[in-house]
Amino acid sequence: MSKLKILNSRRVFDGNVLSVRVDEAQLGDGPAFTKETVEHRESIVVVPVADDGQVLLVNQTRIATGGRSLEVPAGNTESTDASPEAAAQRELREEIGHRADKLQKIGAQWVAPGYSNEWMHVYLATGLVPDPLPMDVDEDVIVERYPLGGIPAMIKQGTIRDSMSIAALLMAICIFDDELPKIR
Repeated sequence: MSKLKILNSRRVFDGNVLSVRVDEAQLGDGPAFTKETVEHRESIVVVPVADDGQVLLVNQTRIATGGRSLEVPAGNTESTDASPEAAAQRELREEIGHRADKLQKIGAQWVAPGYSNEWMHVYLATGLVPDPLPMDVDEDVIVERYPLGGIPAMIKQGTIRDSMSIAALLMAICIFDDELPKIR
């Protein structure tokens, strides 16, 4: 396995949500190459499951895709968040109007390691209690409820197409398979 060496690095864009860095790198004694990296602060994704076994998903407008997308609540950590857990609770309150009495971390993942350093924390939220916060100005969200047991078919049919939502939902189903039938 060749060791990665960064020979030179420069930032070419700084935005509100992300920055872009261009690195000149080398693997071992091989030739130098250039790679762009999208730098992004940590983020969170939450699978909210109500007491009746329904998953609360958000159907929202996504400018990047030019349409609507059915997703689990997600967002970035912000300077006001003390922790990823605080960011998860904030996003739940903003996007579905509830907070979770029980928030359990079920994993973490690189969002797109081929071009980004974004690290996403994955949570399961239960014991949902109404506690809304105003939505962000760029959000157009409709909350929809679906039976947890129907999620795999929705993924297979292409109803849920967002990769971070698919990964988080499948993690919740797989990791908590023994517990989830009680709330389905």
